[in-house]
Amino acid sequence: MKNILTPRLPRQRLTLAQLLPALFLCLLALLFAPAPAQAQSCFIGTTTAINFGTVSPDANTDTQSSLSYTCQSNASTTYFRVCMYIPEGSPLSGINPRRMTNYNGAEMAYNLYSDAARTQIIGPPPGGGGFPLYTFTVVVPGGYTQQQNTAQIYGRVPSGQSLPAGNTFQSQISGGTLAWGWSNTTYPPDCNGGGSAVTGNTTFYQGVSASVSNACRITLATDLDFGNAGALSSNRDQASTIMVRCPTGTNWRLGLSNGVNPNGTVRRMRSATGNYVTYELYRDSARTQRWGNTLGTDTSSGMGVGEGSPVSQTVYGRVPAQAAAPTGAYSDTITVTLTY
Repeated sequence: MKNILTPRLPRQRLTLAQLLPALFLCLLALLFAPAPAQAQSCFIGTTTAINFGTVSPDANTDTQSSLSYTCQSNASTTYFRVCMYIPEGSPLSGINPRRMTNYNGAEMAYNLYSDAARTQIIGPPPGGGGFPLYTFTVVVPGGYTQQQNTAQIYGRVPSGQSLPAGNTFQSQISGGTLAWGWSNTTYPPDCNGGGSAVTGNTTFYQGVSASVSNACRITLATDLDFGNAGALSSNRDQASTIMVRCPTGTNWRLGLSNGVNPNGTVRRMRSATGNYVTYELYRDSARTQRWGNTLGTDTSSGMGVGEGSPVSQTVYGRVPAQAAAPTGAYSDTITVTLTY
């Protein structure tokens, strides 16, 4: 029987002083190792609020916002296709139109577009919800470089809405999406992984606001024409129309001046030769309530019922019986004053 002895290496102990140089060398190796390249992507910088300011009821009110974003390449030139999606807002849903609220039951229609002509609504993800896709392309030189870009958002509040005056309307849009696909050979066909594209996305938030002016307007004032007359031995009556448009709930008063040829408070029409024919204007068909310009005394009054419902006011005119006037054309100019 043989005894076989297995040779053993002698144990070695490393002191802390001996370990430190080795650890230090490892740390230096990590410190100077090449940094890994960041993934090819786009990311959002800043967004600007969509503020329509004071809305005009007589015309479309337009505004413009922008979304700043940056795309980064890899070692080679990188081709990005970028898409923007904007969902419906909150607390009121809907896309066509989107709607703001005054948080007191009233709604204001508006929308967001990808074009300055405001014909292409920006739809929600995915796929734009059946709306035209808002897409654009970006090429970034290779070398892990970054390129900043700006996408425009065009807003419009359409005219003719019945809205309460002096109110602020708001909508909150969360979950807006900036999606992208990239390739090192050509622009991807879409932002959803078509072809050989690699895709990604990031989200953003938009606040939308507008206020309603309490302005009232006179939208129509027709001429009062008494026609042709031979003798003025009897009354001649005619009427004209004034249209008043005010926001819902706005109180207004409508006054008429005495014209440019008055004799005291008596209204007169004048001919080119300096002759006069007296006449009068009234608020009622019986022609007993003279229409003047003293607020609360002889003016007409009412309350706005919204932009879609202008209020019609009839001016009842009368040329009373009087002595015959020389032949000629007689006229006067009345100033209409709307107070609200």
